[in-house]
Amino acid sequence: MIRAALIAACLLLVPAAAASADTANVGIQSGAFGPQDVSILAGDSVSWQNHSLQSHTVTSRIGLFGSPPIGLSGNYSRAFPAAGTFAYYCQVHPYMTGEVDVYDVLLNGPQQPLTRGDQVPLSGRASAGVSTVEIQADTGSGFADVATAAVDGTGSFHASPPATVNARYRAVAGSWTSPEVQVVVVDRTMRVHASRLHKRHGQRHRFDLVRVRVTPPDPGAFVVLQLDLRERFGWWPSQRHKLSASSTTTFRVRAGQRARAVLTLPDGWTPVITSAAKRLPR
Repeated sequence: MIRAALIAACLLLVPAAAASADTANVGIQSGAFGPQDVSILAGDSVSWQNHSLQSHTVTSRIGLFGSPPIGLSGNYSRAFPAAGTFAYYCQVHPYMTGEVDVYDVLLNGPQQPLTRGDQVPLSGRASAGVSTVEIQADTGSGFADVATAAVDGTGSFHASPPATVNARYRAVAGSWTSPEVQVVVVDRTMRVHASRLHKRHGQRHRFDLVRVRVTPPDPGAFVVLQLDLRERFGWWPSQRHKLSASSTTTFRVRAGQRARAVLTLPDGWTPVITSAAKRLPR
């Protein structure tokens, strides 16, 4: 019994597995820190590197830390062991400001809109001692639990709740709450059909027609045709059309290429739906 008691006492003295520390990088340009605001987990570090010809400093607003003048290609690093908000500025150029937001739980979500029926890929990290986190979603009537995620030995966790409507997500561990993540869900489908446009008199090459239809109708939305270009090591935009009143558009593409269509947000860049790739016959 004495031996068992000693073993139990030793186990109580073993600290919980600590989350793996990470480093966030901030660039110093002429006139600005980038990114200006950065979110990290308690215990992580921030590394500032000067990319401008001028010297700058990284100076705490309340005197908690401060770098010497940082010249071109120079850097300054600091660890942030506890949660909090840490504002800083450049003493040489006081209009240059930044902020480090330190949390005990962090959550990351998709940067692009999801289609209804997909899963929401959520991941994050938690401080030492946390074994599980609750994933909560707010669809307009307040936050509610939608999943429970186990935290591994490195402090990481993952969850994949279903994508149904637009929602804000957060991770909660006891009294600790992560910053919120906005997830956009769209209800769109896109059909892509390729047909042969035969060679006409005087033309040297054959072309294919790539027809795109989006449902529910979204007239005026942008669709970008991307080509898989070996010389550029991946997908590159080739043409951009607006959907017609019937929510369709047609691209003319040189035969033999590999193509796909991408429905975008009004900015003409952010993907909403990406079709499967099609190899156009030679």
